[in-house]
Amino acid sequence: MKDMETINNGSHCVEEAALTQKKVIDIHAHIVGPGDSGSGCSMSREFRFGPAFAAMLMGLRIGPLDATDGKIRAAVLASVEASSSIDHAVVLALDGVYKNGSLAAAESQVIVANDYVMGLAAESGKVLLGASVHPYREPRNMQAEMRRCLDAGAALFVWAPACQQINPEDDRCIPFYLCLAREGIPLLCHGGTVFTTRSSAAKFSWYNESRRLRRALDIGVKVIISYSHASCGGVFPSYDYDSIDDLLEMLRSADENGWELYADISALCSPSGTSCLERLKREIAMRKVRPERILFGSDFPRPVIDISSLRRGMTPDELRQRLMCGGNMFDSAFDALRKFGMDEAVFTSAADILRL
Repeated sequence: MKDMETINNGSHCVEEAALTQKKVIDIHAHIVGPGDSGSGCSMSREFRFGPAFAAMLMGLRIGPLDATDGKIRAAVLASVEASSSIDHAVVLALDGVYKNGSLAAAESQVIVANDYVMGLAAESGKVLLGASVHPYREPRNMQAEMRRCLDAGAALFVWAPACQQINPEDDRCIPFYLCLAREGIPLLCHGGTVFTTRSSAAKFSWYNESRRLRRALDIGVKVIISYSHASCGGVFPSYDYDSIDDLLEMLRSADENGWELYADISALCSPSGTSCLERLKREIAMRKVRPERILFGSDFPRPVIDISSLRRGMTPDELRQRLMCGGNMFDSAFDALRKFGMDEAVFTSAADILRL
């Protein structure tokens, strides 16, 4: 019979092995497409000629004249496969705007079809489906599309409330929430101030407020709030809603309320996001927020900045030099957040939360 020391040493080895086997999952990667291949994707003229799409193309190293479904898809797949830091990336679909149960195509600035992302996942074992289904679809249609995505292996569902014109407190969201709670699959919801599209601006910006997801949490949904901080010192004062205080308050009280609440920090590798990251680090250090509630994402293919260097002042030329565009964008985001000192649990906790 083994003595207690041998048993303890064996347990310790098993525990260490389990830790080293935890997967690193990027829960927030994007893809778009003009729809030229019949992919079901689309983008408005405003988005196509706007800064968000320009940044995506820069990250993908694709010129604007080469921005076809096929080339974008190939670039995304190549980047995922080439990453040495991540085991999987959740690539996000984006449903259109729905009104009275039907697609409002003219108001849908960007559509990324679920089928488009399903195709990526079928082609690469490193891609996970981040499905998107608008809760204002005709009820039977919504339920059928959710079921189809679940059967296709969706790891999570995603909303961009301001962009999709979804009020998370609307009663029409309840059947959607009940399905997520029953299936144990998370809702990744963009929060804070987002300027990706026109409809993300003043008229619908309040849909992104973190506190509006309390209803989903009370129902039992796993909610991941993807916090975006874009106030930039008052550059956009008419649009700014800084929900970091709301988010932190909710994270602190999550255990007490029995909420499965998490925060995705993918949008915070930026000059305007470092103060939020510092606050999250302090909350973790003071044991007010568990590190497992903070999840890694890259916001791929947005170019990554070496945020550690932002702790001191820099000229615009130095800032441009700090753009980490030379290598793999997934690896750059991973390296930047580790160098910034984020807890190791941030990079591995998603494996325990997503539907895999």
